[in-house]
Amino acid sequence: MIVQTLSAATSEGRRAIETVMAASYRADIDDVPPEWALARVVDDVPVAFIIVDPHRQMAFPGGDLRYAFICDVATRENRRLEGHFRALMEETFARLCADGIPLVLTHGRYPLYRRFDFDVFTHHSGIFITPEQIARTLGVEACREAEGRLVVQEGRGFLEDRLLVTDVRAETLSECRGVFLAAAAIARERGKSLILFEHPAAPSYGSAYPLYATLETPLTTLARACGARITVQGADPESGAIPDADWVKVLDAATLMRAVIACRKPASPIPAGALGFETDAGIAQLESTGDGVQVTDTLALAVPVIQWPSAALAQLVTGYRDATTLAVIYNTRVPADALALLGALFPPGWRLSRNESWTYRS
Repeated sequence: MIVQTLSAATSEGRRAIETVMAASYRADIDDVPPEWALARVVDDVPVAFIIVDPHRQMAFPGGDLRYAFICDVATRENRRLEGHFRALMEETFARLCADGIPLVLTHGRYPLYRRFDFDVFTHHSGIFITPEQIARTLGVEACREAEGRLVVQEGRGFLEDRLLVTDVRAETLSECRGVFLAAAAIARERGKSLILFEHPAAPSYGSAYPLYATLETPLTTLARACGARITVQGADPESGAIPDADWVKVLDAATLMRAVIACRKPASPIPAGALGFETDAGIAQLESTGDGVQVTDTLALAVPVIQWPSAALAQLVTGYRDATTLAVIYNTRVPADALALLGALFPPGWRLSRNESWTYRS
């Protein structure tokens, strides 16, 4: 068997990708660098493709972390269950590691991505409110100028009863009052019985994942005054009506730790301490003297070692779960000084994504 990996940087590679798409589904090649649109060719037959954006950014307090995003991946229908999908994914992971990218993200269905050690890392946050609830508390006065503060999205397959607001540009309670009145007016005009505010806003396609220190805003304060239902939940695709989620995978533990610590720029003094992580994505040892943190990919004899899956590291550094919670989940004894160090380096925060069961017809 002769196996080749061709990229869209060549006409031969582009034709190979197009051939697979014709036997699976269409995807956009031109939104990524051509060398990151790849086809797997076996005995001169194109069997699978993958499209990767290697220039995405994840926001942290001290800067943005570069990561890669798998936009699309597929195998032609008559060549599935032959291992081509896994082989192409693993080759892609190796290429990303060689390019110094420690983290890869994607969006999709959980049985597929859990097989590759991906895990969830975002929460869903939504305000559910009816035009009647807004009217009872705030009235029904027209506030057309406030419509400019709303981003309303429509799409095929959306639930027909609701108005979807994906972003709100309002900072004060007074501005939020105008936003609610404008949303209620739009909902009445369009025959919508429920308004869903995805709030705070989740990232749009290609934008950086923001990190929110809190989900409490003037909009949520006023929403509670109107009797709205405010729902915050961790991603749980296994129990959702639509089992899609945003997924994260660590490619190299030590490289990730160095990059995230550089982006977080924790305030001094940092608690002194040392600990090591032994994961399926390699070893990472952290050592703090109080003034800075050194990260190595070897373990010292006297340093306590935590054996967690790399997915736990991803959840820790992105803010999805803190070290104390992860220690309970994985039934791990972590020394108090190590917990203090991890808490200072990787405080919990909120990264959001769309809950598709709130938005789309199942």
